[in-house]
Amino acid sequence: MKRINPAQIALLARSPVLGQVKQRLARDIGTIKALECYRLLLQNALDATRPFATTIWFEGSVDSWDEIAPEHRLREQPSGDLGEKMFAALSEGAKLVIGADVPLMSVDYLNRALDHLATNKDLVLGPTEDGGYCLIGMNDPSEHLFKNISWGSDLVLEQTLSRATDLGLRVFLLSKLWDIDTSADYQRWKQETPTDKVFRV
Repeated sequence: MKRINPAQIALLARSPVLGQVKQRLARDIGTIKALECYRLLLQNALDATRPFATTIWFEGSVDSWDEIAPEHRLREQPSGDLGEKMFAALSEGAKLVIGADVPLMSVDYLNRALDHLATNKDLVLGPTEDGGYCLIGMNDPSEHLFKNISWGSDLVLEQTLSRATDLGLRVFLLSKLWDIDTSADYQRWKQETPTDKVFRV
């Protein structure tokens, strides 16, 4: 169903610059291939958000976005940890905040999140297999939800759900996805994606 008034979505991403993205992956496959991989992931995220009013909250050089997303609104990420950055995006009107590392992010996934926010949920999360999440949606952002979270660990989702319980939020968990950080993740992507969509390593 086409949305007449597209929801605001914030895409948190690093600027696609050689040597500055996917550094764990780069240790296995090299910086050039890691950048190619990241650009593919980023393009997938941009495709998924195409029907919506999307702002790219970037970290790094603004110049690198001219080619990739010339028509998108850009906003430099504020200083602070990941929680502070997501809270800032939600506080400025974004309904959903997503990352750029998930190969299976899709329009349908985003629509499901928005549908649950529009019905009776206060918080929607898209869990990832590593114990974190790749999507968060809120109608009324609460800073407490993002406090004292062990960002980058496998406790992120668990701790966030605990904060949500403290706040009395009605939570919906979307289907679990996975992100790409290592060579094993990349090989999995190649196996589960049409060959013309993934660079060979």
